[in-house]
Amino acid sequence: MNTNREEKALFEFKHIMDDLMQLLGQSVGAQTGYLYWVNRSRQQFVLETTFKQLHNVMFKDRIDFENFFLNDYKDIKEPLQLEIDRDIGRSELPHYFDVVPVDHLFLIPFQNNGQTIAITVLETEKKIRSKVMERAILAYKNAHINVLNTYLELTDLYNEQNQWVDYERSLNQFSVNLDEVEILNIMAEEMQKLLPGGGVAVALRGMETWVTVIRSENAPPSPQPGLMVEEKSLAYDALQKGKPMFSIHFNQNPKRISSSESFTEGATLAIPVLISDRRHIVVLAYDKNPLIFKESVKHQLKNLVRFASYTIQAKLESKRFQKDLFTTEYGSFVPEIWESVLQKELHRIQQSGEDIWFGLIGIDNLTELRSQLRLEELKKLQRLMVKALNPSRLGYNGLIGFNSDYVFSYLLFGVNEQYHQEWLKTNMNDLKNKIDFGDGRKLEVNIKAGSVQLDPEQTDMNEIVLDAKQALDIALKNKDTMIVNM
Repeated sequence: MNTNREEKALFEFKHIMDDLMQLLGQSVGAQTGYLYWVNRSRQQFVLETTFKQLHNVMFKDRIDFENFFLNDYKDIKEPLQLEIDRDIGRSELPHYFDVVPVDHLFLIPFQNNGQTIAITVLETEKKIRSKVMERAILAYKNAHINVLNTYLELTDLYNEQNQWVDYERSLNQFSVNLDEVEILNIMAEEMQKLLPGGGVAVALRGMETWVTVIRSENAPPSPQPGLMVEEKSLAYDALQKGKPMFSIHFNQNPKRISSSESFTEGATLAIPVLISDRRHIVVLAYDKNPLIFKESVKHQLKNLVRFASYTIQAKLESKRFQKDLFTTEYGSFVPEIWESVLQKELHRIQQSGEDIWFGLIGIDNLTELRSQLRLEELKKLQRLMVKALNPSRLGYNGLIGFNSDYVFSYLLFGVNEQYHQEWLKTNMNDLKNKIDFGDGRKLEVNIKAGSVQLDPEQTDMNEIVLDAKQALDIALKNKDTMIVNM
């Protein structure tokens, strides 16, 4: 749906909400009525629609919890009748700017997943007989529960035929001549075209965890790459069940990926990719406007993921499906992955201004370790180091990639240089305090790092990688230097 049609759909949806309020207000003989969403993340009541028979009424669009009488009732589960001057004072109804002509309030909660997310208030002169009005109130509540899905069905009528032509063009972008990472990037960008107010995030298995790796170029800043998939998130649920999962987010729940996401709104479709019954990828398509996710759009998003997975499967030998597709034997992401992420973030940072570091980590006492360990043990050491360096272990967002044997590349997404330095120093201390080899041995590993903070003025990925290599060389040659930033 193009932007004009999206705005029209949202406009008409809000009209439905308003019409429902007018019908209910008239049917119960209310003087005033209003619906506020309970925005728990911002600690505010947010006005959706009103009904009024009076002229001395003015509503605020947003009211902080502590400044509104509904704060005491934001968790009610069933309709509740209040009497003014007994349950609440007239001064607690700030929408009247002279006399308060009503004596009774009737509260109707709207719940989702066991949580009250909206409250409708009807204000009347006489007490509402809930038994008499039970059918009207029940109809109103049911309409609220069903109106979104019903409206999504209706908006299919607005589909332009040329969207299916565009969809066919998107499918034709996939080719077995592309490598697996290129296929994922094309998939993300083609899906992004269907999500005008959202984006796409692709989570892969690596560093012994599931983390976000690829995001579409025009996606919002959150979720960032390197965000670990947590239990109770939508991505985790899709991976566990092995099938697409769709959810509308109320009060920032459920989370798409992690509890550390900066903001979760709208709706998300999480699509796992299974190849030979093994989960290799989970794709998250999200938009701030839930109305985007009509059944036809969901179908297109799922099919783009399916085509991408079939194209990848056609390229690879079946034996490769038994291991993680995008990592080395050490669990670090293959160069094609981190190079792709680095290149895309260089384009994004010119508009986003995010703080991102690219760096290389080397082992300072490598000669000593090589003299102690056999080849298989050296490989195990690298696997243990990738697991230890995984930024998620310390609550950071980032990726560990393969640069060469015993040299690890990293991308870290943070807030300032101190954040970056703290992560590096913590890893250095942890590894120096000896890494557990699992057989009773503990090895002291001394690491050094060279890094570059991405700059909107710097667009050449090769120069950034060379600068990081030069910085690491300086650190390794200087006995007293642990970290070099270029």
